[in-house]
Amino acid sequence: MAAALALSAPAIAQERELVIAQGIDTSGFDPHAHTTAAIEAIHVNIFDYLVMRDGSGELQPALATEWEQVSDTAMRFILRDDVLFHDGTPLTAEDVKFSIERPALDASVIQHSFYDTIREVEVVGDHEIVIHTDGPDPILLNRLSRIGSGIVSKAYVDEVGWDEFALRPIGTGPFRVVEWRRDDRIIMQGFKDYWRGAPVWDRLVHRTIPEDSTRVGELVSGGVDIATNIPSQDVDRVKASGVATTKPWPSFRVMTLFVNTKEASPLADERVREAVDLAIDNQTLIDTVFNGLGTPVRASVTPGLSAVPMEYHDAFNYDPERSVELLQEAGYGPNELTLKIQGPSGRYPLDVETMEIVAVMLNAVGINTEIEALEWSSYQSRVWEPYRVEHLGLIGHANSLQDGYHAVQRARCGYDFANRTGWCNDRFDELVEQSAVTVDPDERAKMLAEAFELLSESRSIIYLHQSENIIGVSTNVDWAPSPDEQLWMYAARPAH
Repeated sequence: MAAALALSAPAIAQERELVIAQGIDTSGFDPHAHTTAAIEAIHVNIFDYLVMRDGSGELQPALATEWEQVSDTAMRFILRDDVLFHDGTPLTAEDVKFSIERPALDASVIQHSFYDTIREVEVVGDHEIVIHTDGPDPILLNRLSRIGSGIVSKAYVDEVGWDEFALRPIGTGPFRVVEWRRDDRIIMQGFKDYWRGAPVWDRLVHRTIPEDSTRVGELVSGGVDIATNIPSQDVDRVKASGVATTKPWPSFRVMTLFVNTKEASPLADERVREAVDLAIDNQTLIDTVFNGLGTPVRASVTPGLSAVPMEYHDAFNYDPERSVELLQEAGYGPNELTLKIQGPSGRYPLDVETMEIVAVMLNAVGINTEIEALEWSSYQSRVWEPYRVEHLGLIGHANSLQDGYHAVQRARCGYDFANRTGWCNDRFDELVEQSAVTVDPDERAKMLAEAFELLSESRSIIYLHQSENIIGVSTNVDWAPSPDEQLWMYAARPAH
């Protein structure tokens, strides 16, 4: 009798695990201390924003249930009263003040330039704040829905410090970190007390797999459920596997070459910069490396962004004969100039191949080239973050603000793009800064259009193409990617 009862007892439900493969690992879990969309794609599962974009890009309530503009320089937010951090403590307005004022007021924080219009976060009550800005801020909500606006626990940071927090974070998001094996995987558990309701996945695992072929192999063998940046030539292989399919992954990302224009560089001569630009056939690059997936651009503009001059989209300059003439005018005969192209390996789709084709195009006009491809963390620490681009540095620039201001503001004098390239223009700075406090959309668009023109013509950044990525998804998972490149897995569901 007892045996019969045991046989009829329900089996223990199997844990639901979702495994994602990306080309890079996180640099840590400090939500204000990075600028990388692929890192935010991990963080978005751990931390919540005040407002969040839905799959169609529309701003929706998140930790804030409602908001209103109470003056030209103040916006009131009402916070949810049922939100818990991963340690069980409740979210209050003090946590929001602490989280937003850090990037807004601390110039040493990487995300500072995106939040420096914020002057103060006033606590009105436990679940009410007013954000005060230095002037009118037409894109404040955009700022609060992106990288750098993740909300953290003030008490926990005060207790352990930011260095410890970056290793063992807590947030209010749908998943909590339980283990980080650096450069291998991040293991998270579903947060049962999440304010939207417990996620359907018991475990979420982010694996770091820089090699495209290995990432695709894991997808088609069932080792991972979602794999980013599938090379176009592997689409048929994925579809033929029967266990996964591919989906187009729309993107606001533009691939670029940052140019060292500083005095000691040969690229300080604007004729040499123009020669490099004119030597690159953007459409052939797209066709050769990406099987036609991509659109040539002359600035960081893509459809879906506000206040951007779209005449720079689906446009490029290519004139190799003029390129040779400019090199001669600058004093360089055939093969008398050597430029180094530096870039990451595994961060972007076919990033090394991109550098190789650009090198071939520069060789064709008589420029010798060297290629230095580095794993992403090495690229950041040795070339990108310390501003040591030697000649040309490959980087992708996304647009988490989804506005033209984002595309240009970091090129202002003294900011990180300008520090990397050495280009500085007072009129450009004036236009960008005025656009940040101009509410009239037509006036803003005019200011930003002139700023785009100045930056494009400087060729301190040479623009290649808008990325059109491909993502691989298991047939067992129901999920669609969004152009902000975020991997918010609360929205994913088992397909069966």
